[in-house]
Amino acid sequence: MPTRKKNKRGETAAGSATSVSVPILCKFWHEDGVWNGVAEDLPVAVFGATFEEAKENMRSAIESHIESVLEAGDVTSLIRHLQERSREYLPVDEISPGSSIVKMLVAMKNQEVVAVTA
Repeated sequence: MPTRKKNKRGETAAGSATSVSVPILCKFWHEDGVWNGVAEDLPVAVFGATFEEAKENMRSAIESHIESVLEAGDVTSLIRHLQERSREYLPVDEISPGSSIVKMLVAMKNQEVVAVTA
């Protein structure tokens, strides 16, 4: 299957179908017996009994937030904002495995969230 070229925002065009991947930097810390987490540049905060639970809660919370922005019809400006911000802080590809800083990647196609991965 041929590889499609991406534009400057990471979008791939296939007829009227558009795919985009958006990195979101998430920070986690352990405090008072629970793991807390925040997503940089999104109004999303979570907690969990374990680091893995907090990461899963973050994945779900980001997905829910993006879906509500989609319903409101303002996802294009959010995607641009997140992509611009991702260039300003620690390059997400340089985050070491096992770090309490995690890159979540939101994959969207045709204005629909198809995956949120860590």
